[in-house]
Amino acid sequence: MAGALNSIGSRDHSVTTEYRIYGPPGTGKTTNLTRHIKHAVNRFGDRSVLVTSFTRAAAAELAGRDVPVDPDFIGTLHSHCYRALGHPVIAEGCVHEWNRENPALRVTPVAREIGLDGEDSVEEDADQVAYGDRLLQQLNCCRGMMLEREAWPATVREFASKWNQYKAANGLLDFCDLIERALHDVIAGPNNPAVIAVDEAQDLNRLQLTLVRRWGARARYLVLAGDDDQTIYSWAGASPDGILDPDIPEDHKVFVKQSYRVPRSVHAVAERLIRQVSRRQEKTYLPRPADGEVHRLSQAGYRSPEYCILKTAERHMKQGKSIMFLTSCSYMLHPIVAVLRKNLIPFHNPYRKCNGFWNPLRTGSPRSAANRIVSLLVGHPRLGTAHRDWTSGDLARWLEWLRGEGVLRADTKAVLAALPDRTDVTSAVLRAVLEPDSLAGLLGALNDSPCALLRWWRDRLALQFRKRVQFPADIAAMQGLQALTATPQILVGTIHSVKGGEADVVYLFPDLSRAGHAHYQRRGPDRDSVLRVFYVGATRARETLYICSPESAMAVRI
Repeated sequence: MAGALNSIGSRDHSVTTEYRIYGPPGTGKTTNLTRHIKHAVNRFGDRSVLVTSFTRAAAAELAGRDVPVDPDFIGTLHSHCYRALGHPVIAEGCVHEWNRENPALRVTPVAREIGLDGEDSVEEDADQVAYGDRLLQQLNCCRGMMLEREAWPATVREFASKWNQYKAANGLLDFCDLIERALHDVIAGPNNPAVIAVDEAQDLNRLQLTLVRRWGARARYLVLAGDDDQTIYSWAGASPDGILDPDIPEDHKVFVKQSYRVPRSVHAVAERLIRQVSRRQEKTYLPRPADGEVHRLSQAGYRSPEYCILKTAERHMKQGKSIMFLTSCSYMLHPIVAVLRKNLIPFHNPYRKCNGFWNPLRTGSPRSAANRIVSLLVGHPRLGTAHRDWTSGDLARWLEWLRGEGVLRADTKAVLAALPDRTDVTSAVLRAVLEPDSLAGLLGALNDSPCALLRWWRDRLALQFRKRVQFPADIAAMQGLQALTATPQILVGTIHSVKGGEADVVYLFPDLSRAGHAHYQRRGPDRDSVLRVFYVGATRARETLYICSPESAMAVRI
Protein backbone atom coordinates (compact mmCIF):
# COMPACT_ATOMS: atom_id res chain seq x y z
CA MET A 1 0.00 0.00 0.00
CA ALA A 2 2.79 2.43 0.88
CA GLY A 3 4.40 1.84 -2.49
CA ALA A 4 1.14 2.53 -4.34
CA LEU A 5 0.59 5.74 -2.37
CA ASN A 6 4.13 6.91 -2.95
CA SER A 7 3.70 6.38 -6.68
CA ILE A 8 0.91 8.96 -6.85
CA GLY A 9 2.16 11.93 -8.80
CA SER A 10 5.06 10.07 -10.37
CA ARG A 11 3.31 7.93 -12.99
CA ASP A 12 3.09 8.65 -16.69
CA HIS A 13 0.95 11.77 -17.19
CA SER A 14 0.62 11.58 -20.95
CA VAL A 15 -2.94 10.20 -20.63
CA THR A 16 -4.10 11.87 -17.41
CA THR A 17 -2.81 13.59 -14.29
CA GLU A 18 -5.71 12.23 -12.25
CA TYR A 19 -5.28 9.58 -9.56
CA ARG A 20 -7.98 7.77 -7.58
CA ILE A 21 -7.89 6.19 -4.13
CA TYR A 22 -10.77 3.74 -3.70
CA GLY A 23 -11.60 2.91 -0.10
CA PRO A 24 -14.62 0.84 1.05
CA PRO A 25 -16.17 1.53 4.48
CA GLY A 26 -13.77 1.58 7.41
CA THR A 27 -10.63 0.89 5.38
CA GLY A 28 -8.83 4.10 6.26
CA LYS A 29 -9.24 5.88 2.94
CA THR A 30 -8.93 9.28 4.61
CA THR A 31 -5.89 8.10 6.56
CA ASN A 32 -4.19 7.08 3.34
CA LEU A 33 -5.14 10.35 1.65
CA THR A 34 -3.65 12.16 4.64
CA ARG A 35 -0.39 10.28 4.21
CA HIS A 36 -0.19 11.32 0.61
CA ILE A 37 -1.03 14.95 1.43
CA LYS A 38 1.89 15.01 3.86
CA HIS A 39 4.11 13.56 1.13
CA ALA A 40 2.90 16.26 -1.30
CA VAL A 41 3.52 19.02 1.26
CA ASN A 42 7.07 17.79 1.80
CA ARG A 43 7.57 17.99 -1.94
CA PHE A 44 5.79 21.22 -2.84
CA GLY A 45 5.14 23.20 0.38
CA ASP A 46 2.15 23.79 2.67
CA ARG A 47 0.63 26.50 0.45
CA SER A 48 0.89 24.44 -2.73
CA VAL A 49 -1.60 21.71 -1.79
CA LEU A 50 -5.34 22.41 -1.96
CA VAL A 51 -7.52 20.02 0.06
CA THR A 52 -11.26 19.91 -0.42
CA SER A 53 -14.33 17.79 0.25
CA PHE A 54 -18.12 17.86 -0.03
CA THR A 55 -18.75 18.62 3.67
CA ARG A 56 -16.97 20.59 6.35
CA ALA A 57 -17.04 17.50 8.57
CA ALA A 58 -14.84 15.64 6.10
CA ALA A 59 -12.55 18.65 5.68
CA ALA A 60 -12.35 19.13 9.44
CA GLU A 61 -11.43 15.48 9.88
CA LEU A 62 -8.50 15.96 7.55
CA ALA A 63 -7.46 19.17 9.32
CA GLY A 64 -7.72 17.39 12.68
CA ARG A 65 -5.20 14.80 11.57
CA ASP A 66 -2.38 17.32 11.68
CA VAL A 67 -2.27 17.72 7.93
CA PRO A 68 0.57 20.22 7.42
CA VAL A 69 -1.42 22.38 5.01
CA ASP A 70 -2.14 26.07 5.48
CA PRO A 71 -5.67 26.21 7.06
CA ASP A 72 -6.85 28.50 4.26
CA PHE A 73 -6.25 25.65 1.84
CA ILE A 74 -8.48 23.08 3.57
CA GLY A 75 -12.26 23.37 3.18
CA THR A 76 -15.34 22.46 1.23
CA LEU A 77 -15.40 23.17 -2.48
CA HIS A 78 -18.13 25.75 -1.90
CA SER A 79 -16.01 27.58 0.67
CA HIS A 80 -13.00 27.67 -1.66
CA CYS A 81 -15.20 29.13 -4.42
CA TYR A 82 -16.78 31.61 -2.00
CA ARG A 83 -13.39 33.06 -1.09
CA ALA A 84 -12.12 32.98 -4.68
CA LEU A 85 -15.17 34.97 -5.82
CA GLY A 86 -14.71 37.67 -3.18
CA HIS A 87 -17.28 36.64 -0.55
CA PRO A 88 -20.52 37.35 -2.46
CA VAL A 89 -23.89 37.66 -0.68
CA ILE A 90 -25.60 34.26 -0.65
CA ALA A 91 -29.17 34.08 -1.93
CA GLU A 92 -30.35 31.22 0.30
CA GLY A 93 -29.60 33.36 3.34
CA CYS A 94 -31.53 36.37 1.98
CA VAL A 95 -34.95 34.98 1.14
CA HIS A 96 -37.24 37.17 3.26
CA GLU A 97 -38.21 39.39 0.34
CA TRP A 98 -38.51 36.36 -1.94
CA ASN A 99 -40.89 34.69 0.51
CA ARG A 100 -42.95 37.86 0.82
CA GLU A 101 -43.27 38.16 -2.97
CA ASN A 102 -43.69 34.42 -3.61
CA PRO A 103 -45.67 32.94 -0.68
CA ALA A 104 -46.49 29.77 -2.64
CA LEU A 105 -42.78 29.20 -3.32
CA ARG A 106 -41.38 29.85 0.13
CA VAL A 107 -37.72 28.92 0.61
CA THR A 108 -36.35 28.10 4.05
CA PRO A 109 -33.44 30.44 4.92
CA VAL A 110 -30.09 28.63 5.04
CA ALA A 111 -27.26 30.25 6.93
CA ARG A 112 -24.24 30.95 4.78
CA GLU A 113 -22.02 28.87 7.04
CA ILE A 114 -24.31 25.83 6.80
CA GLY A 115 -24.47 25.98 3.02
CA LEU A 116 -20.73 26.45 2.64
CA ASP A 117 -20.18 23.56 5.04
CA GLY A 118 -22.24 21.22 2.88
CA GLU A 119 -24.95 20.86 5.56
CA ASP A 120 -27.90 21.55 3.29
CA SER A 121 -31.20 21.86 5.12
CA VAL A 122 -32.97 19.94 2.36
CA GLU A 123 -31.98 16.29 2.38
CA GLU A 124 -33.08 13.04 0.85
CA ASP A 125 -36.75 13.01 1.88
CA ALA A 126 -37.75 15.95 -0.28
CA ASP A 127 -41.40 14.88 -0.31
CA GLN A 128 -41.54 16.06 3.31
CA VAL A 129 -40.38 19.64 2.68
CA ALA A 130 -42.00 22.83 1.47
CA TYR A 131 -42.79 23.18 -2.22
CA GLY A 132 -40.32 26.03 -2.77
CA ASP A 133 -37.52 24.12 -1.05
CA ARG A 134 -38.26 21.07 -3.17
CA LEU A 135 -38.17 23.08 -6.40
CA LEU A 136 -34.89 24.73 -5.40
CA GLN A 137 -33.42 21.32 -4.63
CA GLN A 138 -34.57 20.00 -8.01
CA LEU A 139 -33.11 23.06 -9.72
CA ASN A 140 -29.76 22.56 -8.00
CA CYS A 141 -29.82 18.88 -8.92
CA CYS A 142 -30.43 19.68 -12.59
CA ARG A 143 -27.65 22.25 -12.56
CA GLY A 144 -25.35 19.92 -10.66
CA MET A 145 -25.91 17.21 -13.27
CA MET A 146 -25.25 19.85 -15.98
CA LEU A 147 -28.50 19.02 -17.77
CA GLU A 148 -29.63 21.22 -20.64
CA ARG A 149 -32.41 23.57 -19.58
CA GLU A 150 -34.80 21.86 -21.98
CA ALA A 151 -34.41 18.64 -19.97
CA TRP A 152 -35.53 20.28 -16.72
CA PRO A 153 -39.13 19.70 -15.56
CA ALA A 154 -41.43 22.56 -16.59
CA THR A 155 -42.10 23.50 -12.96
CA VAL A 156 -38.36 23.77 -12.32
CA ARG A 157 -37.84 25.97 -15.38
CA GLU A 158 -40.62 28.29 -14.23
CA PHE A 159 -39.16 28.44 -10.70
CA ALA A 160 -35.66 29.06 -12.10
CA SER A 161 -36.84 32.08 -14.11
CA LYS A 162 -38.29 33.75 -11.03
CA TRP A 163 -35.36 32.76 -8.82
CA ASN A 164 -32.81 34.10 -11.32
CA GLN A 165 -34.67 37.40 -11.60
CA TYR A 166 -34.72 37.70 -7.81
CA LYS A 167 -30.99 37.02 -7.54
CA ALA A 168 -30.11 39.48 -10.31
CA ALA A 169 -32.29 42.23 -8.85
CA ASN A 170 -30.64 41.89 -5.45
CA GLY A 171 -27.05 41.14 -6.48
CA LEU A 172 -27.09 37.62 -5.00
CA LEU A 173 -25.45 34.30 -5.82
CA ASP A 174 -26.84 30.99 -4.66
CA PHE A 175 -24.69 28.05 -3.59
CA CYS A 176 -24.81 26.46 -7.03
CA ASP A 177 -23.79 29.79 -8.60
CA LEU A 178 -20.56 29.63 -6.60
CA ILE A 179 -19.52 26.50 -8.49
CA GLU A 180 -20.76 27.72 -11.88
CA ARG A 181 -19.10 31.13 -11.55
CA ALA A 182 -15.83 29.58 -10.39
CA LEU A 183 -15.93 27.18 -13.33
CA HIS A 184 -16.33 30.14 -15.68
CA ASP A 185 -14.15 32.76 -13.99
CA VAL A 186 -11.55 31.01 -11.79
CA ILE A 187 -9.21 29.14 -14.12
CA ALA A 188 -6.99 27.61 -11.42
CA GLY A 189 -7.45 26.58 -7.82
CA PRO A 190 -6.78 29.19 -5.13
CA ASN A 191 -3.07 30.06 -4.99
CA ASN A 192 -2.51 27.97 -8.14
CA PRO A 193 -1.77 24.75 -6.20
CA ALA A 194 0.65 22.10 -7.38
CA VAL A 195 -1.56 19.34 -6.00
CA ILE A 196 -5.32 19.12 -5.42
CA ALA A 197 -6.61 16.42 -3.07
CA VAL A 198 -10.35 15.67 -2.85
CA ASP A 199 -11.80 13.54 -0.05
CA GLU A 200 -15.22 11.85 -0.36
CA ALA A 201 -15.04 12.55 -4.08
CA GLN A 202 -18.06 10.32 -4.77
CA ASP A 203 -20.25 12.95 -3.09
CA LEU A 204 -19.47 15.62 -5.70
CA ASN A 205 -21.87 16.04 -8.59
CA ARG A 206 -20.85 16.41 -12.23
CA LEU A 207 -20.61 20.21 -12.04
CA GLN A 208 -18.40 20.10 -8.97
CA LEU A 209 -16.16 17.39 -10.40
CA THR A 210 -15.87 19.35 -13.65
CA LEU A 211 -14.56 22.33 -11.66
CA VAL A 212 -12.17 20.16 -9.65
CA ARG A 213 -10.83 18.57 -12.83
CA ARG A 214 -10.53 21.99 -14.51
CA TRP A 215 -8.41 23.17 -11.60
CA GLY A 216 -6.59 19.84 -11.56
CA ALA A 217 -5.52 20.32 -15.17
CA ARG A 218 -3.62 23.43 -14.03
CA ALA A 219 -1.96 21.55 -11.18
CA ARG A 220 0.76 18.92 -11.40
CA TYR A 221 -1.79 16.27 -10.49
CA LEU A 222 -5.19 15.65 -8.91
CA VAL A 223 -6.09 13.00 -6.32
CA LEU A 224 -9.70 11.86 -5.88
CA ALA A 225 -10.30 9.71 -2.79
CA GLY A 226 -13.69 8.05 -2.51
CA ASP A 227 -15.81 4.97 -3.01
CA ASP A 228 -18.40 4.67 -5.76
CA ASP A 229 -20.32 2.19 -3.57
CA GLN A 230 -20.91 4.97 -1.05
CA THR A 231 -22.41 7.48 -3.51
CA ILE A 232 -25.64 8.32 -1.71
CA TYR A 233 -26.27 11.99 -2.49
CA SER A 234 -28.18 11.28 -5.71
CA TRP A 235 -30.82 13.83 -4.64
CA ALA A 236 -28.06 16.46 -5.00
CA GLY A 237 -26.97 15.20 -8.42
CA ALA A 238 -24.08 12.97 -7.33
CA SER A 239 -23.50 9.83 -9.36
CA PRO A 240 -20.93 7.00 -9.09
CA ASP A 241 -20.13 7.71 -12.72
CA GLY A 242 -18.25 10.75 -11.46
CA ILE A 243 -15.39 8.67 -10.09
CA LEU A 244 -15.79 5.78 -12.54
CA ASP A 245 -15.57 7.89 -15.69
CA PRO A 246 -13.50 8.62 -17.57
CA ASP A 247 -11.46 5.48 -17.21
CA ILE A 248 -7.86 6.03 -16.16
CA PRO A 249 -4.79 3.77 -16.31
CA GLU A 250 -4.73 1.04 -13.67
CA ASP A 251 -1.46 2.33 -12.24
CA HIS A 252 -3.27 5.59 -11.40
CA LYS A 253 -5.66 3.70 -9.09
CA VAL A 254 -4.95 2.81 -5.47
CA PHE A 255 -7.19 0.32 -3.63
CA VAL A 256 -7.49 0.22 0.16
CA LYS A 257 -9.03 -3.12 1.03
CA GLN A 258 -8.81 -3.97 4.75
CA SER A 259 -11.67 -2.73 6.91
CA TYR A 260 -10.83 -1.83 10.49
CA ARG A 261 -14.50 -1.38 11.38
CA VAL A 262 -16.83 -3.91 9.80
CA PRO A 263 -16.84 -7.47 11.28
CA ARG A 264 -17.44 -10.61 9.23
CA SER A 265 -21.18 -11.05 9.81
CA VAL A 266 -22.00 -7.41 9.04
CA HIS A 267 -19.63 -7.47 6.06
CA ALA A 268 -21.56 -10.43 4.60
CA VAL A 269 -24.84 -8.51 4.79
CA ALA A 270 -23.25 -5.43 3.20
CA GLU A 271 -21.68 -7.47 0.39
CA ARG A 272 -25.03 -9.07 -0.48
CA LEU A 273 -26.52 -5.59 -0.82
CA ILE A 274 -23.80 -3.93 -2.85
CA ARG A 275 -23.33 -6.81 -5.28
CA GLN A 276 -26.86 -6.17 -6.53
CA VAL A 277 -25.69 -2.82 -7.93
CA SER A 278 -25.53 -2.85 -11.72
CA ARG A 279 -22.39 -0.78 -12.19
CA ARG A 280 -19.45 -0.38 -9.82
CA GLN A 281 -15.68 -0.50 -9.56
CA GLU A 282 -14.79 -4.07 -8.64
CA LYS A 283 -12.57 -4.08 -5.57
CA THR A 284 -11.33 -6.41 -2.87
CA TYR A 285 -12.93 -5.59 0.48
CA LEU A 286 -11.95 -7.55 3.58
CA PRO A 287 -13.77 -7.55 6.96
CA ARG A 288 -11.90 -7.04 10.19
CA PRO A 289 -11.02 -10.29 11.97
CA ALA A 290 -14.04 -10.48 14.29
CA ASP A 291 -17.34 -12.30 13.87
CA GLY A 292 -19.66 -9.54 15.04
CA GLU A 293 -23.40 -10.10 15.21
CA VAL A 294 -26.41 -9.55 12.96
CA HIS A 295 -29.92 -9.80 14.44
CA ARG A 296 -33.28 -9.48 12.72
CA LEU A 297 -35.98 -7.99 14.93
CA SER A 298 -39.51 -9.09 14.05
CA GLN A 299 -41.29 -6.72 16.43
CA ALA A 300 -39.34 -3.48 16.13
CA GLY A 301 -40.50 -1.17 13.35
CA TYR A 302 -39.80 2.55 13.34
CA ARG A 303 -43.41 3.32 14.29
CA SER A 304 -43.18 1.15 17.42
CA PRO A 305 -39.54 1.23 18.50
CA GLU A 306 -40.15 0.57 22.21
CA TYR A 307 -38.90 -3.01 22.02
CA CYS A 308 -35.56 -2.29 20.37
CA ILE A 309 -34.91 0.74 22.57
CA LEU A 310 -36.06 -0.52 25.95
CA LYS A 311 -35.20 -4.22 25.60
CA THR A 312 -32.00 -4.32 23.58
CA ALA A 313 -30.50 -0.84 23.34
CA GLU A 314 -30.55 -0.26 27.09
CA ARG A 315 -28.58 -3.49 27.54
CA HIS A 316 -25.92 -2.22 25.16
CA MET A 317 -25.89 1.15 26.91
CA LYS A 318 -25.12 -0.55 30.23
CA GLN A 319 -22.15 -2.16 28.51
CA GLY A 320 -20.90 1.28 27.47
CA LYS A 321 -21.58 0.78 23.76
CA SER A 322 -22.25 3.54 21.25
CA ILE A 323 -25.53 3.11 19.35
CA MET A 324 -27.01 4.44 16.11
CA PHE A 325 -30.66 4.46 15.06
CA LEU A 326 -30.72 4.95 11.29
CA THR A 327 -33.59 5.53 8.87
CA SER A 328 -33.74 6.51 5.22
CA CYS A 329 -35.92 9.57 5.90
CA SER A 330 -36.00 12.04 8.77
CA TYR A 331 -39.74 11.76 9.47
CA MET A 332 -39.22 8.09 10.38
CA LEU A 333 -37.14 9.20 13.35
CA HIS A 334 -40.05 10.97 15.09
CA PRO A 335 -41.41 7.89 16.91
CA ILE A 336 -37.88 6.88 17.90
CA VAL A 337 -37.14 10.33 19.31
CA ALA A 338 -40.48 10.31 21.15
CA VAL A 339 -39.58 7.06 22.96
CA LEU A 340 -36.13 8.34 23.84
CA ARG A 341 -37.60 11.55 25.24
CA LYS A 342 -40.31 9.74 27.19
CA ASN A 343 -37.73 7.50 28.85
CA LEU A 344 -35.21 10.34 29.42
CA ILE A 345 -32.52 8.69 27.30
CA PRO A 346 -29.95 11.24 26.01
CA PHE A 347 -29.35 11.28 22.24
CA HIS A 348 -27.71 13.48 19.62
CA ASN A 349 -26.39 13.70 16.07
CA PRO A 350 -22.92 15.28 15.97
CA TYR A 351 -22.95 15.31 12.17
CA ARG A 352 -25.99 17.61 12.02
CA LYS A 353 -25.49 19.94 14.96
CA CYS A 354 -27.74 22.56 13.38
CA ASN A 355 -30.71 20.20 13.68
CA GLY A 356 -32.17 20.94 17.10
CA PHE A 357 -34.70 18.08 16.87
CA TRP A 358 -31.82 15.61 16.74
CA ASN A 359 -29.75 17.55 19.29
CA PRO A 360 -31.99 18.63 22.19
CA LEU A 361 -29.05 18.50 24.62
CA ARG A 362 -26.61 20.54 22.57
CA THR A 363 -24.56 22.88 24.70
CA GLY A 364 -22.39 24.26 21.92
CA SER A 365 -24.99 26.91 21.12
CA PRO A 366 -25.11 29.62 23.82
CA ARG A 367 -28.84 30.13 23.27
CA SER A 368 -29.88 26.46 23.51
CA ALA A 369 -32.07 25.22 26.37
CA ALA A 370 -29.37 22.80 27.56
CA ASN A 371 -26.73 25.51 27.66
CA ARG A 372 -29.00 27.80 29.70
CA ILE A 373 -29.51 25.00 32.22
CA VAL A 374 -25.75 24.44 32.45
CA SER A 375 -25.24 28.18 32.94
CA LEU A 376 -27.77 28.07 35.79
CA LEU A 377 -26.59 24.97 37.61
CA VAL A 378 -22.85 25.69 37.59
CA GLY A 379 -23.56 28.43 40.12
CA HIS A 380 -24.85 26.01 42.76
CA PRO A 381 -22.27 25.60 45.56
CA ARG A 382 -23.06 21.89 46.00
CA LEU A 383 -22.24 20.97 42.43
CA GLY A 384 -18.75 19.84 43.35
CA THR A 385 -15.89 20.24 40.88
CA ALA A 386 -18.24 21.64 38.21
CA HIS A 387 -19.16 24.61 40.44
CA ARG A 388 -18.00 28.13 39.61
CA ASP A 389 -19.30 31.62 40.20
CA TRP A 390 -21.90 32.90 37.76
CA THR A 391 -20.61 35.31 35.14
CA SER A 392 -22.60 38.06 33.50
CA GLY A 393 -23.00 35.79 30.46
CA ASP A 394 -24.39 32.96 32.60
CA LEU A 395 -26.85 35.32 34.24
CA ALA A 396 -28.05 36.75 30.94
CA ARG A 397 -28.66 33.26 29.54
CA TRP A 398 -30.75 31.84 32.35
CA LEU A 399 -32.61 35.12 33.00
CA GLU A 400 -33.67 35.63 29.37
CA TRP A 401 -36.41 32.99 29.39
CA LEU A 402 -37.94 33.96 32.75
CA ARG A 403 -41.29 35.72 32.77
CA GLY A 404 -41.17 39.37 33.71
CA GLU A 405 -44.14 39.89 36.02
CA GLY A 406 -43.35 39.06 39.63
CA VAL A 407 -39.90 37.71 38.75
CA LEU A 408 -37.74 40.31 37.01
CA ARG A 409 -37.37 43.98 37.84
CA ALA A 410 -38.39 46.47 35.19
CA ASP A 411 -34.84 47.62 34.46
CA THR A 412 -33.29 44.13 34.26
CA LYS A 413 -32.22 44.50 30.62
CA ALA A 414 -30.46 47.79 31.34
CA VAL A 415 -28.62 46.28 34.31
CA LEU A 416 -27.44 43.32 32.23
CA ALA A 417 -26.36 45.56 29.36
CA ALA A 418 -24.22 47.63 31.74
CA LEU A 419 -22.34 44.61 33.12
CA PRO A 420 -18.83 44.06 31.72
CA ASP A 421 -18.36 40.84 29.76
CA ARG A 422 -17.51 37.74 31.82
CA THR A 423 -17.59 39.62 35.11
CA ASP A 424 -18.63 37.65 38.21
CA VAL A 425 -22.19 38.15 39.42
CA THR A 426 -22.49 39.65 42.90
CA SER A 427 -25.42 39.62 45.33
CA ALA A 428 -25.95 43.28 44.47
CA VAL A 429 -26.46 42.38 40.82
CA LEU A 430 -28.99 39.70 41.76
CA ARG A 431 -30.91 42.23 43.87
CA ALA A 432 -30.91 44.60 40.91
CA VAL A 433 -32.46 42.14 38.47
CA LEU A 434 -34.83 40.01 40.60
CA GLU A 435 -37.94 40.98 42.50
CA PRO A 436 -37.61 40.43 46.30
CA ASP A 437 -39.78 37.30 46.49
CA SER A 438 -38.06 35.78 43.48
CA LEU A 439 -34.63 36.57 44.94
CA ALA A 440 -35.60 34.98 48.25
CA GLY A 441 -36.62 31.82 46.40
CA LEU A 442 -33.32 31.78 44.52
CA LEU A 443 -31.26 32.14 47.70
CA GLY A 444 -33.27 29.36 49.31
CA ALA A 445 -32.61 27.08 46.34
CA LEU A 446 -28.88 27.86 46.50
CA ASN A 447 -28.93 26.71 50.12
CA ASP A 448 -30.79 23.54 49.10
CA SER A 449 -29.88 21.25 46.19
CA PRO A 450 -29.13 21.73 42.46
CA CYS A 451 -32.55 20.14 41.78
CA ALA A 452 -34.16 22.83 43.94
CA LEU A 453 -32.41 25.50 41.90
CA LEU A 454 -33.62 23.90 38.69
CA ARG A 455 -37.21 23.76 40.04
CA TRP A 456 -37.02 27.45 41.02
CA TRP A 457 -36.00 28.34 37.47
CA ARG A 458 -38.55 26.12 35.72
CA ASP A 459 -41.40 27.47 37.86
CA ARG A 460 -40.60 31.00 36.67
CA LEU A 461 -40.10 30.31 32.96
CA ALA A 462 -42.22 32.18 30.44
CA LEU A 463 -44.90 29.88 29.05
CA GLN A 464 -43.49 29.74 25.49
CA PHE A 465 -40.17 28.24 26.67
CA ARG A 466 -41.40 25.48 28.97
CA LYS A 467 -41.73 22.80 26.30
CA ARG A 468 -38.25 23.52 24.93
CA VAL A 469 -36.77 23.16 28.40
CA GLN A 470 -38.63 20.03 29.47
CA PHE A 471 -36.35 17.29 28.09
CA PRO A 472 -32.93 18.73 29.05
CA ALA A 473 -34.29 19.88 32.43
CA ASP A 474 -35.72 16.45 33.20
CA ILE A 475 -32.41 14.85 32.18
CA ALA A 476 -30.49 17.19 34.49
CA ALA A 477 -32.92 16.59 37.37
CA MET A 478 -32.78 12.80 37.07
CA GLN A 479 -29.18 12.23 35.97
CA GLY A 480 -27.29 15.33 37.02
CA LEU A 481 -25.52 18.10 35.15
CA GLN A 482 -22.95 15.68 33.72
CA ALA A 483 -25.68 14.09 31.59
CA LEU A 484 -26.00 17.41 29.70
CA THR A 485 -22.28 17.85 29.13
CA ALA A 486 -21.35 14.21 28.38
CA THR A 487 -21.53 12.84 24.83
CA PRO A 488 -24.72 10.74 24.55
CA GLN A 489 -24.27 7.07 23.75
CA ILE A 490 -27.18 7.15 21.31
CA LEU A 491 -27.11 8.81 17.91
CA VAL A 492 -30.22 9.29 15.78
CA GLY A 493 -30.18 10.30 12.16
CA THR A 494 -30.81 9.52 8.55
CA ILE A 495 -28.28 7.28 6.84
CA HIS A 496 -27.24 10.29 4.76
CA SER A 497 -26.48 12.33 7.86
CA VAL A 498 -24.02 9.86 9.41
CA LYS A 499 -21.96 8.80 6.40
CA GLY A 500 -18.39 8.64 7.60
CA GLY A 501 -19.45 7.80 11.17
CA GLU A 502 -19.57 4.52 13.05
CA ALA A 503 -21.01 2.98 16.21
CA ASP A 504 -20.61 -0.24 18.14
CA VAL A 505 -24.29 -1.07 17.57
CA VAL A 506 -26.48 -0.01 14.65
CA TYR A 507 -30.27 -0.32 14.33
CA LEU A 508 -31.13 -0.12 10.65
CA PHE A 509 -34.77 0.46 9.65
CA PRO A 510 -35.41 -0.75 6.06
CA ASP A 511 -38.42 1.47 5.26
CA LEU A 512 -38.58 3.79 2.26
CA SER A 513 -40.56 6.87 1.38
CA ARG A 514 -42.95 6.64 -1.58
CA ALA A 515 -40.35 8.24 -3.84
CA GLY A 516 -37.62 5.94 -2.53
CA HIS A 517 -39.81 2.88 -3.06
CA ALA A 518 -40.55 3.95 -6.63
CA HIS A 519 -36.80 4.08 -7.27
CA TYR A 520 -36.28 0.71 -5.62
CA GLN A 521 -38.91 -0.91 -7.85
CA ARG A 522 -37.05 0.12 -10.98
CA ARG A 523 -33.91 -1.44 -12.39
CA GLY A 524 -30.60 0.22 -13.05
CA PRO A 525 -29.32 3.48 -11.51
CA ASP A 526 -32.53 4.28 -9.59
CA ARG A 527 -32.54 0.98 -7.70
CA ASP A 528 -28.76 1.14 -7.29
CA SER A 529 -29.04 4.49 -5.52
CA VAL A 530 -31.32 2.95 -2.86
CA LEU A 531 -29.10 -0.11 -2.38
CA ARG A 532 -26.04 2.07 -1.82
CA VAL A 533 -27.83 4.03 0.91
CA PHE A 534 -28.51 0.87 2.92
CA TYR A 535 -25.03 -0.45 2.22
CA VAL A 536 -23.68 2.68 3.87
CA GLY A 537 -26.13 2.27 6.76
CA ALA A 538 -25.14 -1.34 7.44
CA THR A 539 -21.42 -0.60 7.32
CA ARG A 540 -21.61 1.91 10.16
CA ALA A 541 -21.71 -1.07 12.59
CA ARG A 542 -18.49 -2.00 14.34
CA GLU A 543 -19.86 -4.92 16.36
CA THR A 544 -23.60 -5.52 16.07
CA LEU A 545 -26.18 -4.81 13.37
CA TYR A 546 -29.91 -5.01 14.10
CA ILE A 547 -32.10 -5.17 11.00
CA CYS A 548 -35.46 -3.91 12.19
CA SER A 549 -38.82 -4.99 10.85
CA PRO A 550 -40.43 -3.04 7.98
CA GLU A 551 -43.68 -1.21 8.59
CA SER A 552 -45.02 -1.92 5.10
CA ALA A 553 -44.08 -3.37 1.74
CA MET A 554 -42.27 -0.11 0.97
CA ALA A 555 -38.94 -1.33 2.28
CA VAL A 556 -35.59 -2.67 1.15
CA ARG A 557 -34.89 -6.37 1.50
CA ILE A 558 -31.69 -6.58 3.54
